Amino acid sequence: MENKDYKTIKRVRWTITRVLELLLVLAWIFPLVWMVITSLKLESEVVTREFTFLPSNPTLANYIKAFTSTYILKWLLNSLYISTFTMVLTIAVDAPIAYALAKIHFKGREVLFWLVMAGMMVPFQVLIVPLYQQFNSYGMINSLAAAALPRVALPIGIFILKQFFEGIPDALEEAAFIDGANRFTIFARIILPLGKAAITTVVILSFINAWNDFLWPLIIINDSVKYTITVGIANFQGTHGTQYSLIMAGAVVASLPQLIFFLIFRRKIIDGIAMTGIKG
Repeated sequence: MENKDYKTIKRVRWTITRVLELLLVLAWIFPLVWMVITSLKLESEVVTREFTFLPSNPTLANYIKAFTSTYILKWLLNSLYISTFTMVLTIAVDAPIAYALAKIHFKGREVLFWLVMAGMMVPFQVLIVPLYQQFNSYGMINSLAAAALPRVALPIGIFILKQFFEGIPDALEEAAFIDGANRFTIFARIILPLGKAAITTVVILSFINAWNDFLWPLIIINDSVKYTITVGIANFQGTHGTQYSLIMAGAVVASLPQLIFFLIFRRKIIDGIAMTGIKG
């Protein structure tokens, strides 16, 4: 009898959990679905007082107008350049730092690590004025490089890589030292190949973080041709008034690259984050 009651309670818990998960998924995905549907409507359908979920006459006119009357393609290329630039430099900076914090024993290592982690707690808005003054002194205002550089070296990336590198057995390094390898060789030929899952995770996070950045590109770039897609869409609203269907079409175009990027590498993200907690 007790076993039957336990199974019933377990089944009820499972059902409640699945229902809550479904509700969360619907709450997350509904705005995206609404965005796509609105982008296929005529503006007259969007602003009408009569509620219509599906467009009566689906049209791609908003997408055509977005590509023909704005610099949206150029904005996409700018965002792609900044995101790729940030992604490459983030790995080039984060990986050696994480390796040093994970495998090289030196005085003050733990203090340095927690100082790096403290960078996650500092709001970016606090750094805007000194960063702007710094880039202004370098003559880099209104450049794509200036829009990308502050996003290099993600503290969360250092944390993920450090946790993963700590799980690599020290015996591998000791054997490599015996064979005459130096630190650089060990890092390049042993640590990095073994850390592909974690590195892929950091690559994806840095790409998405740079792609979605809005505030800093808005401040540092003043030429509309050099806008990123996020800043461009915001300017898009000002240029065309409040044409919701047109704005939604631009938002769909801006979302597609990172969605495709995520779908391709989603398994790597899960594997990388899961393996950061494994200690070997």
